Amino acid sequence: MNYSKQREALLNILNNTKSHPTAHEIYVKMHETDPKISLGTVYRNLALLTENGTIQRINTDQDSAHYDGFTDPHYHFVCNECGRVADLDIAPIELDNEIETKYGCSVSGHSLVFYGVCDVCKTHIN
Repeated sequence: MNYSKQREALLNILNNTKSHPTAHEIYVKMHETDPKISLGTVYRNLALLTENGTIQRINTDQDSAHYDGFTDPHYHFVCNECGRVADLDIAPIELDNEIETKYGCSVSGHSLVFYGVCDVCKTHIN
């Protein structure tokens, strides 16, 4: 993959946040320092970086996908009320070998997303 100033800026944003921003949120942040950047450029770079495993795409049921610069195995929690995506600080489950053994396939990884109501929204609901 060739070097790109825009790609470096995008990675910098993702590597310095825990908020799991959407493409539009990344675009807004990048636009602050590069007013000529287009949303299409952001989407193209997100797709490229996701495809080569540099970043993670987190699909939610509510809205646009969210992106994560932290690609080590970990799980996410998506709030059904506010849409916030959060990392879960729990050890990843070792399912890959079990599935390979049981089904005879080759597993390259897995993704697990939990859905529910976050602690902040839960206090507002009750």
